Amino acid sequence: MSTPWLWTVAAGLVWAGTANAHDHEPDWLDAIGTLHLEAGGATVVRGDGMAWVDVRIVNLTDQPASLVRLELRRDGEVIQSDDHLAELPAVGQAGEDYARLELRLDEAVTSATGEVEGILNAQARALERVQAASVSAHLYPGHDLTGVWSVTVTVDGEAGCEKHEVPLDLQRHPLLPDGTSVAARRGFDHATNCWRVLPPRSGHDAIWSAGDQHLHTTWSLDAYALEGTEEGPAGYADAARSFGLDWIMITDHSNVHAWYFGTWFFTPEQHEIARQEAADYRSSEGWPVLYSQEMGLGRTGFWDLPSHMLVYPLDTFDAPYLENPSSGLVFGHAECEDEQVILDRINSNGCYGFIAHPYEEGTLSFAKWDWDNGATGWAGLELWSNAEGEFHEADLSSLEKWHDLLGDIAPPSGGSLAARPGFPTRFPVGVGNSDAHTVSAIGNVFTYARLDDVTPATLREAFLTGRCVASDGPLVTIDVNTAGIGDVAILPDGRGRAVVRLETTAEFGPVSDYAFVLERDGATLMELPTSDVSGYAVEFVIDSPTMFADATYLTAWAQRSDLERLAMTNPVWLQSAEAGDVDGDGEVGVDDLLTMLASWGPCEGCPADGDGSGSVDVNDILMLLANWSA
Repeated sequence: MSTPWLWTVAAGLVWAGTANAHDHEPDWLDAIGTLHLEAGGATVVRGDGMAWVDVRIVNLTDQPASLVRLELRRDGEVIQSDDHLAELPAVGQAGEDYARLELRLDEAVTSATGEVEGILNAQARALERVQAASVSAHLYPGHDLTGVWSVTVTVDGEAGCEKHEVPLDLQRHPLLPDGTSVAARRGFDHATNCWRVLPPRSGHDAIWSAGDQHLHTTWSLDAYALEGTEEGPAGYADAARSFGLDWIMITDHSNVHAWYFGTWFFTPEQHEIARQEAADYRSSEGWPVLYSQEMGLGRTGFWDLPSHMLVYPLDTFDAPYLENPSSGLVFGHAECEDEQVILDRINSNGCYGFIAHPYEEGTLSFAKWDWDNGATGWAGLELWSNAEGEFHEADLSSLEKWHDLLGDIAPPSGGSLAARPGFPTRFPVGVGNSDAHTVSAIGNVFTYARLDDVTPATLREAFLTGRCVASDGPLVTIDVNTAGIGDVAILPDGRGRAVVRLETTAEFGPVSDYAFVLERDGATLMELPTSDVSGYAVEFVIDSPTMFADATYLTAWAQRSDLERLAMTNPVWLQSAEAGDVDGDGEVGVDDLLTMLASWGPCEGCPADGDGSGSVDVNDILMLLANWSA
């Protein structure tokens, strides 16, 4: 597979050393000896979404203090203030203990000594002392987000009152692309191998919506303990709406069995509390927040670590609690049940599973997916999973493996792909998710899906048919002979008309900033010229009698030149058929004639347009009759 821009991203953004996006470290770890002040929340919002700021303060010195005032400022002017009057116990020693134990833990893991569990328990106690001493507050800047923003806190300590400040980046942007914007158009002339300007047109009739299906709330121990996350499903839904998403799926860790901060994690009772909160939010707000879980499965390596599987419900907004026994090293992460046992449990309980971050691994917490484990029954995989919105080497590995898997799928026949015994999908579907453990990271990577509205049925249809695009902002779509992403396109006599579209907004930059690539069977077929196109939407029309005839599938991706924005499609599958065989069933008969008559008139790219004239007319009828077989 030739993906030059993606290779550049991997080289530029891959984590240094052995750390990765899922080895969580507390945000305060580098602030030991100081007053740690951090601000997050819904600080980047889209449309008319409401912004808010979450503030967290931890006194990591050796002297106690008091928080006496909290201020939200714009251009130096106080917009909101609060006389907080909260105690800030000194927990610098606990922070130092945690950092020292982290170094000991690395040595113990490397040497595989018996100290690991004791170090983890001591580290958990230090973490609990810091977490218990943190103070949180919520600020609301209002609708106008222009100006230079900051949060200041005034602290009364041994040295008297001190003021501390942290800058805020508050931004309001247009709504996410939905595939309907008017686009500049370029047409490819197969005979001359040149592009020509076509009249602009508005986008698809089908609306593309956006959601994030891998999120961890306060009911995930790592989110609560390491990130200080306090929000449950309702808070996550509020943030996702502000970010312009159309749904979210919360997937709290279910294979974590630990007594921590005076609470057991993760219990059926907690699942029910969170599930009910999600249901209440849907009832009161009419917005689809779904609740489920991320399960551990398998036992890999010396430490018997599991991989991770995301559970999505088939016919309901919320999945039931599924047992996920584990024991051992990191808060009960290890020694999970076999992959097939967990997958069978998922599928037999009205759900389906997606492999989470297949090439990521976390120290003493989870392992890469074992592609040789022989497990069946999973629906697809995360092509891209990153809470910061960055595309790393592990994501590139997922993408390359995905194309290998697609290459093993038999080409379509009879107008469809063959069923895969034991699997809920006809091909491994690729998605993008954030794996956010704080509200600020929701939607930093997400999935576009072609939906009329958001219901369990439409989400199931989109994710099981592969009508999905992984993205952190821009929208890329493909249609071939009117068949869309995830569908099978019939190519009469091998003739194909591909319409490849890129849509962005001012937030994500003009299309001229993007490399835009059409792929055939996982390899670059054509780099689409964007440099001379102005605006935020472009559509390339490629008519060819031969270019797609021997291909099995087409995919496309677009990436901004600074490597900060990226979108990748699922495949459009291709099947060549003789002229007149509109449904691709191998025969030219009455059904094809009826379809042709129903498509009569201008119909660019219709399978019934056998001669590629842009219209279904008498010539197409004559071609059909010449090939009549039934």
